[in-house]
Amino acid sequence: MSEPPFRGYHDIGGLPGGPIQQDEHPFADWQKLSEAIRGALEQKDRCVSLDEIRRAFESFGEPLYETLGFYERRAEALTLLLDEKGLVERAEVLARMDALAAGRGQRVDHAAKTVSAGQ
Repeated sequence: MSEPPFRGYHDIGGLPGGPIQQDEHPFADWQKLSEAIRGALEQKDRCVSLDEIRRAFESFGEPLYETLGFYERRAEALTLLLDEKGLVERAEVLARMDALAAGRGQRVDHAAKTVSAGQ
């Protein structure tokens, strides 16, 4: 008798997902920007591919994967891939996030992956 196929923490197809939120929720500006950057990077010399983004998702580990929302995972995957490819260092991305948040009176907690009101 063979063993059932391995199912990764990210492979939720066919599993019960709970109630579906059916009300509309507009995209946040950062989500739109992140998707635009991802699309541009996929088109421009194919700097990143959807398969690479998926591979990055699957490398997060379950705790981080479960902590992040869909667009946060995509942004984290892009940051990881750009750093891996030597195109943009992760430290540069984090510093830019800090600067943007500070300009809005906010603070980024990179360890907790949260943004809060600044001091």
